Amino acid sequence: MTPDEKKLYALMAVAEQQQNLVNQAVKELQITKEHIQSTIAEQTHHTVSKSLNTGLQEGTAELIKTAKALGRLNNSIESARDQLSWKLITIVLGIFAILMLGIIWLFSVYIKPLGNIPQIESLRQQGIQFDIGSCKVDGESKPCVRVMKKQCGYGKNGDFCVIDPK
Repeated sequence: MTPDEKKLYALMAVAEQQQNLVNQAVKELQITKEHIQSTIAEQTHHTVSKSLNTGLQEGTAELIKTAKALGRLNNSIESARDQLSWKLITIVLGIFAILMLGIIWLFSVYIKPLGNIPQIESLRQQGIQFDIGSCKVDGESKPCVRVMKKQCGYGKNGDFCVIDPK
């Protein structure tokens, strides 16, 4: 072999060795690139997940606060409604009771007792006419008839008087 051929073989061996080193460097760069991509993906995933979790926790906390506030508002409205309905019922029943007491008082004071009406009608059918009025005895209104004072003291106990006819 000639010295030029030896140099050529030596250069080819160096070129081959450099080619192998370049290929090895390319493979290492490829591995580094994949590692960087996976690291960036993991970091991005971690950051996004952390941000989402933080946002979800804050959102959940706000929703819980809002739900509690709405619950208190609902309870307050129900309480006010119940109080209003009881007040209304009490007012209506009070007014009804006052009206009933007023009507009963009017009947007892201004209307003649109804228990004597059948007896009075019986006497009128017999042709006996007399004046009926209302008298206050000890502050109480009682039915009265006009009688002749000089013709009293009849009956077993002397408590009957003759009616003064019309």
